[in-house]
Amino acid sequence: MHGEGLLRLYVQRPDRLGIIGADIRLTETPPTALIASLPSLVREEQYQRPSQADPHCDLLVDVTNW
Repeated sequence: MHGEGLLRLYVQRPDRLGIIGADIRLTETPPTALIASLPSLVREEQYQRPSQADPHCDLLVDVTNW
């Protein structure tokens, strides 16, 4: 858990070195569609930023408003 109603998933792309932290918002609806779309979303640069405060990942992807 990462904040109120937020979850950070740690994923690794097979075509890239390093770990990506993906922030998703937990709602009453299961995030099945978001999790299924996550492999393509972590490739989109518009969601990416360098990870400066999280020592567990190299890159952060914010899809909390997806």
